[in-house]
Amino acid sequence: MDCLNVFNSLEGFETRIVVRKGRFPEEVNYEVYVGRGEAWVRLLAVKMFNGRPPFYRRWVELFHILPEVSFKGLKYVFLNSPQERELVKCLSSQLSGGEKIFIEYIYDGETYKALEAGIPTPLTRLGYMLLENGFTWFKNWYFAEGFMEGSPKIQGEKPLDENHRMRLLQEICGEVEDFLKTVGNSVQSKTRDYYTRAVERALKIRRDCAGQ
Repeated sequence: MDCLNVFNSLEGFETRIVVRKGRFPEEVNYEVYVGRGEAWVRLLAVKMFNGRPPFYRRWVELFHILPEVSFKGLKYVFLNSPQERELVKCLSSQLSGGEKIFIEYIYDGETYKALEAGIPTPLTRLGYMLLENGFTWFKNWYFAEGFMEGSPKIQGEKPLDENHRMRLLQEICGEVEDFLKTVGNSVQSKTRDYYTRAVERALKIRRDCAGQ
């Protein structure tokens, strides 16, 4: 998978990609390992379902993500790194209308706390990153069913066409307005960083909505 090339230039670390067969012929699993010498750890895993036209569209999932790794005093932080942003951007670019991405967010304390507080998904750190990369429909898979779905995850879906995109963006604009009305004059009392950043994103989206 070309998108995993973003890890080739980690200073001080080596990178290995392990490829495994999936549950179906169309599914492939990739595991990214980073290390030094004999010490290695899995940084994250990617599951790619390449679709089964005309019945099933493509989707990709990021999971088992570590926010950071360290070996003998050398640390690499994946959370908020250029590699995180470029990986999401690259994977997003490979998905078309109606196709989905899933990202487990347990590694991202800001997104986890924001969603737990009821902040709309597009206003969280990860949700906003997906919005910037063309996803316009979101779902927070918080409640696992049967313990088979793994950790909580965000689902983002790309719009089918321009009309669909505009309709979904209008819904997001409305969600942003409802959020800002709920915050009201109490913004200054929301001292938690994840809340402050959500408000900043909401105000930016509001400006974008006004310019449509």
